[in-house]
Amino acid sequence: SFPTRRSSDLDQIIRYLTSSQLTALYQAIIPDVRLHSVVLLLHQTGARVGELLALDLEEVDLDQRKFQVIGKGNKRRWCFYGEEASLLLNKYLKYYRHPQINSLFTAKKPFSNTISRLSYSRLYESFQDAIKPYPLLKGVRLHDLRHTYATERVQLISLEELRALMGHENIQTTLHYQKVTSQKAEEAAQKALQLLHK
Repeated sequence: SFPTRRSSDLDQIIRYLTSSQLTALYQAIIPDVRLHSVVLLLHQTGARVGELLALDLEEVDLDQRKFQVIGKGNKRRWCFYGEEASLLLNKYLKYYRHPQINSLFTAKKPFSNTISRLSYSRLYESFQDAIKPYPLLKGVRLHDLRHTYATERVQLISLEELRALMGHENIQTTLHYQKVTSQKAEEAAQKALQLLHK
């Protein structure tokens, strides 16, 4: 199981991955370069799965390591990724992407061999197959990488900056991540107290 935080306002559960879960996840997806690229980009950019899958190759600035997505309410925003994701994405583009279509992430249909944009169902299947042998990853969803991105950054940048990067219309949505980190700090303090009193 992994940490969750229920927001009383939206009755929304924020599920993020712990460092041990992230280690297990990256170990699980190493053999699949396409899946590895998707997961790393989701984790490093905070993009929604649908936003990433909708991208065409020409929409990604490979030199500046950024791309623009169209989020909720038809709002455009920039997503930025690091060197590790850049190296992996370049490897995927060079050796694994099918060049016949414009989509950034492509798939070949097993029987007809036709090339299409990678669908959510195909990605989900690959993800589930990869994490199945890892009990620590039971119940982990691709969307949890977006929550992980936010909880990792909420103490490092301003809430307004995080709101812009996440594409939240309302700052209240972004504030939920601050509550998560406050809860994490409280849990760490309580754990330390218990250890000190033993």
